[in-house]
Amino acid sequence: MSAALSTWKFTVQAADDKGRLGKHSGLVDSYSEAAARQGVIEAVQAAGCKPCGPVKLTLKRK
Repeated sequence: MSAALSTWKFTVQAADDKGRLGKHSGLVDSYSEAAARQGVIEAVQAAGCKPCGPVKLTLKRK
């Protein structure tokens, strides 16, 4: 039996390559909170930014 796929709301502060801070937010689908957190970090890094704060996750209610 596998875990149910959940949708998480996220926010994280990140700095771009010039050091400017910005807030990234959105939704991510994941089977666990830890996987969602890791996915957000990887996506922010792929966008060319460096996370500089904790990833805040909230389970989205259907």
